[in-house]
Amino acid sequence: MMEIRIKSPPWPSGKASTTTVTPAASHPVDLLRDTHMRLCEADELRQHRKFDHAQKICESLIREHPGYMAAHHTLGLIHAAKRNFDRAFDHLSRAVMLNPRSWMTLTALASVCLELRATDMAALALDQARAIKPRDATVLVMLGEIYTQEHEFERAKEAFREAIALEDDLYAAIMGLGFACEQLGQNAEAVELFKSLLKRGMSTLGVLLAFSSVPSAFINVDLLAELDKLSRNQTDEREFEESAAFIRARALENAGRHEEAWQHLVPVNRAIFLAMQEDLRGSSQKQTAALTALQGDRSEAVVISDSRQPISLFILGPSRSGKSTMEQLVATLDGVKRGYENPSVEKAIRRTFQQANLLESRRIGLHIGLLPPQLYPQCRDFYLEELAGRVGSARVFTNSNPSLIYEAQLMASVFPNVRFILLRRNLEDTILRMYQYRYRTGNAYSYDLKAARDYVVWYHQMIDLMAAKFPDIVRIINYEGMIANPAAAVRVAAELCGLRTTDGPLPDVGDDRGCAKPYYDFIRAELSR
Repeated sequence: MMEIRIKSPPWPSGKASTTTVTPAASHPVDLLRDTHMRLCEADELRQHRKFDHAQKICESLIREHPGYMAAHHTLGLIHAAKRNFDRAFDHLSRAVMLNPRSWMTLTALASVCLELRATDMAALALDQARAIKPRDATVLVMLGEIYTQEHEFERAKEAFREAIALEDDLYAAIMGLGFACEQLGQNAEAVELFKSLLKRGMSTLGVLLAFSSVPSAFINVDLLAELDKLSRNQTDEREFEESAAFIRARALENAGRHEEAWQHLVPVNRAIFLAMQEDLRGSSQKQTAALTALQGDRSEAVVISDSRQPISLFILGPSRSGKSTMEQLVATLDGVKRGYENPSVEKAIRRTFQQANLLESRRIGLHIGLLPPQLYPQCRDFYLEELAGRVGSARVFTNSNPSLIYEAQLMASVFPNVRFILLRRNLEDTILRMYQYRYRTGNAYSYDLKAARDYVVWYHQMIDLMAAKFPDIVRIINYEGMIANPAAAVRVAAELCGLRTTDGPLPDVGDDRGCAKPYYDFIRAELSR
């Protein structure tokens, strides 16, 4: 959540009184001074993470003065900091209603909409903020964050660079730019940006987690030493301990101290796994349903072709199986645009549900298979609309969102010009890299090796069934073979999509084969428990 503060008071500051002042008994100037000083006190408390006290002050102000726009704004920021995003939205949208020209409130509202995964609404709010304040660094950072959530990393990089040009020490802009560079495979540039924050004394858990997620060859700082310098007041205790454990494990692995790294990984993964049991049950049911549907459908595969539309190339596989590497290689072909893990399919399905007045809920989920077949054409149109907004002049648009394996069979029958490259990787290497990674959301199975193994085995079954059912539009690539001969992997993609290959140089894709070897005994012991 971005830091947006209220304006300084127009009179000399002093210790504000939180005593309620009755409007009818107060002089107007005294009332203005008192309410504003109480608001400033609430914002100062918010900045020092004393959220409950700050919340009480703002709620008191709003009870007395329901139309106090600044109190709604500050209370919205407080709820956002406490991750009560629905309530944050309520107060920030009320503040925007009271003052539609407040670019600061519009920007904060956009940030909350992003947290609620409402990127279109976030973009609308930010468009209004940019119309009022087109060259503000805070607004540009939020624009970059919207592009990041949409997986438009080239555009995100441009927005963050513009923000840094205006304020070269803006933490959110430097972090955002570093993350965009990392996603674009520009790891050296990303590391230099993260290091610049350390040099400025702006080290946080987020910075160290960012360091720990780039390939080991690029990490040139002592993560353990940097971790010891951090203040625990940056975040809550549980989040600090969890994140610190993953950072320590990565640093220890880089130092060749694998047993110590494992000792940090096991307890933190167990704790997270126990807290995510409900998510795990939902994932297991979803996996069983998807596998049963694909196994049981013996009808002849119907694939839609449309020469007027670009090819949608879905590069899918379990987490940490090499999808991004394959996508990076495919993007060397002329006519290909990378889409990363973009939400185009999810948006098309959601809009179809909404247009048909169907219930959307986490418990039910959003899947093409839940739609009545007569709505498939509408879903196709929404998808093509999304695709047109992203693909530009490219002939092939990629998507590496691993969760789309659930939709793969119906996507092949509902959307035109669909192709699949499905990734496999050594089982132990895959589940180890999952076990070492702190996901932002979801992936409950990754925090337990048995659950991770079951997930990968299930995914491989889905891959085999898809290849058998759609042999003309599906290709299977092994990670190990791709690393050994990247040019051959590119030729497979070119043939699948009808593109010409070139003799140009290929990017250095690294080599993570056999990463689990130092951990084999630990992995086997954990799997046998």
